[in-house]
Amino acid sequence: MPLHLYPDVHASGSVPPDWTPTRSGTIKYPVRNPAVLRELRRLRPGRWQKVIKQGNRGEVHYFEHSSGHVAGVKFFSSR
Repeated sequence: MPLHLYPDVHASGSVPPDWTPTRSGTIKYPVRNPAVLRELRRLRPGRWQKVIKQGNRGEVHYFEHSSGHVAGVKFFSSR
């Protein structure tokens, strides 16, 4: 699975431009898959975590670096 690094979730092109996150709708936890973590650290060494963020039109799942950069962005529509 090739991962690409983006400055934010909207820059990935996977998230609709009118999507906005809801308040207290974010879950963050450590990356548990060693192969995925190895690939993420190849892109940018350091601390990564898995993020699930709910919004007005659906959920966004992605990996977030401590610098704020993101990778593996996927949007799941609720409509």
